[in-house]
Amino acid sequence: MARRKPDAERRPSPLATLRPLGAQLRRLRLDRRLTQETLAELASLNYKYIGRVELGKADPGADVLVRLARGLGVPVGELFDTITPPRTTAPPLPLDDVERVTAALEALTAALERLLSQKSHPPALRAPRRRPR
Repeated sequence: MARRKPDAERRPSPLATLRPLGAQLRRLRLDRRLTQETLAELASLNYKYIGRVELGKADPGADVLVRLARGLGVPVGELFDTITPPRTTAPPLPLDDVERVTAALEALTAALERLLSQKSHPPALRAPRRRPR
């Protein structure tokens, strides 16, 4: 009896990739106010095939994706924006840099506390001088 592979070893379903790709293709097409027929002409494809790609029912190859991107006037990577979103987090700082920044913040905090704890003395008030008569 065959055992099922653990989740980590299973491949993701093709639909997990094809549906977002199709939705992105449709969004880009509609943003440019193109019909499936017009995009099909621009990409030298059949409009029914474009409809199947948009529904996630067809698995377009690299050649088709390049043709669709050219027809839409976008880089090929833009078709995959919903599947592989751009990296939004900055790479981590090296530990030495983190330690230096922490030390600098502690020194700055201490200096501000010393500055704020010193009470500035207002100038002594003196009576105005009288002019000699």
